[in-house]
Amino acid sequence: MHDRFAAFLWAGRWASAVMALMYHVRFLQFVDYDAVVAKSALSKGFYFLTGLGHESFAVYFVLDGIVAGLILRQRRDRLAVPRHLGALYAILVPGLLLGALFDVTGTQFFNQSGVYTRFPDFSTLTLSYSSLLGNAVMLQPFVVPTFGSNGMLYLLSYLFWSFVILVLLVRAPALGKTRGRLVQIALSAGVLLLAPAQFLNWAAIWLTGVGLVVFCESRQWRPPLLLGIAGVIGTLLVSRFIGSHTGLLPQPFGEWLVHYKYILVGLGFACLAGALYPRRSPDNGGLPTPLIETGSGTTGHLSAFAFFFHFPVVMLVFAVAAGPLHQPLLQQPTPARYAAFVFIVCLSLAVTTIAARAFAAVLERIYITIIPFLKSISLRKLKRE
Repeated sequence: MHDRFAAFLWAGRWASAVMALMYHVRFLQFVDYDAVVAKSALSKGFYFLTGLGHESFAVYFVLDGIVAGLILRQRRDRLAVPRHLGALYAILVPGLLLGALFDVTGTQFFNQSGVYTRFPDFSTLTLSYSSLLGNAVMLQPFVVPTFGSNGMLYLLSYLFWSFVILVLLVRAPALGKTRGRLVQIALSAGVLLLAPAQFLNWAAIWLTGVGLVVFCESRQWRPPLLLGIAGVIGTLLVSRFIGSHTGLLPQPFGEWLVHYKYILVGLGFACLAGALYPRRSPDNGGLPTPLIETGSGTTGHLSAFAFFFHFPVVMLVFAVAAGPLHQPLLQQPTPARYAAFVFIVCLSLAVTTIAARAFAAVLERIYITIIPFLKSISLRKLKRE
């Protein structure tokens, strides 16, 4: 059961990363579906599948919430929380460097089509030092815009602060019963009053995953697998039906429906995750640490990097294609262009995977070199004393 759920976490994160990547590639390569001249069953299926970009964001947030819930259960492991935050920075630092390299290269040498500067729907380019510094401390989009062309970075910041706030709320009782309760009330009120509505929306989706862990660890009941599958399919169909149609309900409820429909997707996916969640047994104190590592450790590193940092790669690919190769953006779908779509998706995945592995190897080499050196310094000090 543990292996099956670990595989589910692994597959879910990779599926979310690939779907988000496909969404952004299609957004740049093909015209909107309403502008397609020759509609067919293939084009309908293709546009429906590649239109699930924001739904994939919701799935990723639920999965990360599950991992966060598992981490907070590891009360004996005091390093679990710092490791998880460190895992976020382990993808942030190389991602910012990769994004800066690709965006500077694209704007300096391959911006003949103006993909970086004349298409604000694609990207709002902010290659400033203040934006870089702000993103390095997770202040996007609260204080600074997202860095470079990577509009996905706001999601990484939302995950970071959702986890930090929840950790503070959970650990506040350590200050004492009364003081801890006052801290919890003040922090909750501050977040609800001051945080942007978009952050609260995605934090609620993330908390769905955390709540699932709490529920499944305290109850033996699990929803049937067929119900979980139906929940995912049904909520995805409802989300795509709603689309951006604010006229489905009287205002302001129509706008609320469009903005908060992804909470529904999160609940549907949480139903499936609950159906697959391992049951507790007398000899099982809960889910093991290796399962957590599937989400936040080494095995989750590559999918997280692909999810958050594919956009600068995609932008450079299309800048090269539209510049030196003279391939226009926003084309009509054809079999040859579908093949090009698959190639660009695979190329982007390869680049992000290689970059993530290379940086991980550098970190490991630094760790292997520095740790013995620090230990030797400590031993010398002890001998002197």
